Amino acid sequence: MINPLESPLLTGECPNMHKAALGEATVLLEFAQASAYLETVEKGPPRILVTREIDWSWARIVGHFEAVITDRGTRISRGSEVLMIMDKPGVLGAKTATEVLRSGGKVRIVCSGNEAFVHWIRHDGLILPRSPGFSLVDRNTLSHCLCGNPLSRRKKAD
Repeated sequence: MINPLESPLLTGECPNMHKAALGEATVLLEFAQASAYLETVEKGPPRILVTREIDWSWARIVGHFEAVITDRGTRISRGSEVLMIMDKPGVLGAKTATEVLRSGGKVRIVCSGNEAFVHWIRHDGLILPRSPGFSLVDRNTLSHCLCGNPLSRRKKAD
C-alpha cells in the first residue's frame, strides 16, 4: 500500500488542518465559467474544484465542491480564509494544477498540517504515485498513461 504522503503528483500549502477528499477534478479557470457550470451541473459524484486562485467572491462556488486545488495561493491568502471558514480541504499554490489535471479525472487530496498533496486515482481505486524522474515537461506522456487523454494545451517545442 502506498503512503498518501509519498510521491504526490502535486504539492502545495493548506490552512492548518488534517483532512482528505476524494472526487472528480473539475477544472474551471474563470469565475464566470464556474458560475455557468453551477447552473448546469446536476447532482453527481463528489467533485474537486481546480482553478487558478480563489478569494471571497468564490465562496458560493466553493460550497458546491468537496475540496479545492489552486495554482496560486498560500496558507495565509484569501483562498485559505475561504477554505477555513467553509471547513473545506484545499491545496493552495500547486503551481501547475490547471495544466496537469483534467476534468473528470479522479484525484485525492491530503492536507497534513500546512502541507497538502494531490494524487491521481486509477479507475480501480489505486493511488498512482509520481514515478521517479517524473518531469512536468513530459505532461503529454503523463496524461496519456494516467487518464487516457493526452494533454493538448501546449505542444512540445522541437
